[in-house]
Amino acid sequence: MRLRLLVLALGNFAMGVDTFIIAPILDPMADDFGVSRTTAGWLITAFALAYAIGGPLLAAATGHRPPRQLLLGALGVFAVGNALTAVAGDYSWAMVGRVVAGAGASMYTANSLAVARAMVPPERAGRAAALVVGGLTAAIVLGLPLGAWLGDQAGWRAALWLVVGLTAVATAGIAATVPQLKGQAATTLRARLAPLGQPRVLVTLIATWLCLSTSWTVYNYIDEVMDEATGGDAGRTSLILLCFGIGAVSGNLLTGRLTDRIGPVRTITVAAPLLVTAATLTPLLSKSLAAGIAMAVAWGVCHWMINVPQQMRLVATAPQSAPLLLGLHQSTIYIGISTGGVAGAAGYSADGASGVGYAALTVGVVALGMLALSLRINRPATAPATAAPATAPAR
Repeated sequence: MRLRLLVLALGNFAMGVDTFIIAPILDPMADDFGVSRTTAGWLITAFALAYAIGGPLLAAATGHRPPRQLLLGALGVFAVGNALTAVAGDYSWAMVGRVVAGAGASMYTANSLAVARAMVPPERAGRAAALVVGGLTAAIVLGLPLGAWLGDQAGWRAALWLVVGLTAVATAGIAATVPQLKGQAATTLRARLAPLGQPRVLVTLIATWLCLSTSWTVYNYIDEVMDEATGGDAGRTSLILLCFGIGAVSGNLLTGRLTDRIGPVRTITVAAPLLVTAATLTPLLSKSLAAGIAMAVAWGVCHWMINVPQQMRLVATAPQSAPLLLGLHQSTIYIGISTGGVAGAAGYSADGASGVGYAALTVGVVALGMLALSLRINRPATAPATAAPATAPAR
C-alpha cells in the first residue's frame, strides 16, 4: 500500500517540479526562441490557464471514468506536453507544449487524492492524502533547485526532460501497482460551477486568487529579482530556491498549527498582510546573497500560509458542496499563477526588478481589500436575543 501511495506522490512530484521550474530557466528559453524575457513569461501563464480552465472542463467530461485510467491518461498528456516544449524549435510550439502539459496536470492531482483515499481505510485517509500531496512539497524543496541547476549545467531542455523522465517512472508505477477502482458519478460542468453563484463562495475565491497572484507576481520573475544577489551564478540561484522551498515547508506546517489553534479567519488575517509585505520587499531588498536568502525564506513561509486557511474558509461557506469547492479552489490557485505572470511582466517592463516589487504591492493592496470584503460577507450573523416572557421582570 505504501508503495502505491509513493508512486502517486511521484506523479505529484513531477507536477510540482514542472510548475516551479520554468521561471528560473526563462532567460535561456527566451534567448533560444529569440523573444524577450517578458514574452517568454507567457509560457508560465499558458500552463496555469490551461490548468485552471481545463480542470473543471476535463473533470466534467471524464470524471466518471475509472480513476486508474484517468491517472494514466493525465500523466501521458502531461509527458507529451513537456516533451513538445523540450524539442520545440520556436516559441509557438513551446507555447503549445505548455498548454498540453497544463491540461494533463489539471487531471492528475485531484484524481491522485481520490485514489489514495479509496485505497485505504477511512481512519487512514488523512495520512494517505498527506503522503500523496507530499510529492508537491518535495518538488519545492528538492526538485526546484535540482531542476534549476540542471537547466544551467545542461540547458533548459534537460530540465524538462527530467520532468518527462519522472513522469514516465510514475506512469509505470501506477500501471503496475494501482488497482482498478470504480469511477465517480458523472457531474456536469454547470453543476461544478454552480457554487460560483453564491457571493460568499465567489468573494472568497477572488480573495485567494489575488493573494496568490501577489506572490506569483514575484516568483514568475525570480531569476531577475535575485540576479543582483546571485550574480547570475547557478549554484547561488539553486541555494536561494532551496531556501524558498524550506520556507515553504515551514510555512505549510506553521499555518496548519495556527489554523487549528486560532482558526482560519485569524490565521489569514495575519498571513495575508505578511505575504504582501514579503512579496513587495523581496525584489527591493535582495541586493546581496545573504539578503536574498533571508527574503526567500520569509517569502516562502508567507506564500504557503495562504492555502490552508482559505481552503477551510471556502469549504465553510457551503460544506455540502465541499468536493466541488475544492476543485474550484485548485483552479483559483492556477489563475493566480497566470495573472501573477501578467502583473510581473507589467512591473518588469516598467522598472526591472524593482518594478516587480511595486507590481506585487499594487496587486497585494487589492487582494487585502477583497479579503476584507470576504471576511465581512462571511462573518457569522449574531443570533438575535431571545425575548423575555411577558411576566418576567425587565432586566
